[in-house]
Amino acid sequence: MMGGDKNGVLFRDFAWQSWLDKYGTSPPWGKREFANLHEARSRIDTEQVARDAWKAFLDNQEPFFAGHQPGKFLLELGRFVAKAALKPTPRKQRSFPGAARAAAMAAVVREVTYDNTIPDSMKQNEMKKRWAEIPLDL
Repeated sequence: MMGGDKNGVLFRDFAWQSWLDKYGTSPPWGKREFANLHEARSRIDTEQVARDAWKAFLDNQEPFFAGHQPGKFLLELGRFVAKAALKPTPRKQRSFPGAARAAAMAAVVREVTYDNTIPDSMKQNEMKKRWAEIPLDL
């Protein structure tokens, strides 16, 4: 048994409840889906990373993931673990002509990259649109 979080809530129960919260009905899962959740959890180092990866999976709006079946989570596990594990790191600001605009553009990249409400296929267009709104004389 995996043991779950500090309150003893197992990953499968967390996944069930978060799916229920998102869709407002119990997931139509059977033994195969629970086996997929167990396999996914056993491949991830910590409970918190597993939960963050599941949240990133549920937040994904791409049509392929519609319905958010655990088999698709297991299929793309590396992708969602990477999203969960990556944290933006603060960088030292440098001063040069156009530094303020470059910093604003970098902030846009961070915002769009870590925004799970924007489908991955639309992120580049979203960045271009937001960059065009940044004044040149900033």
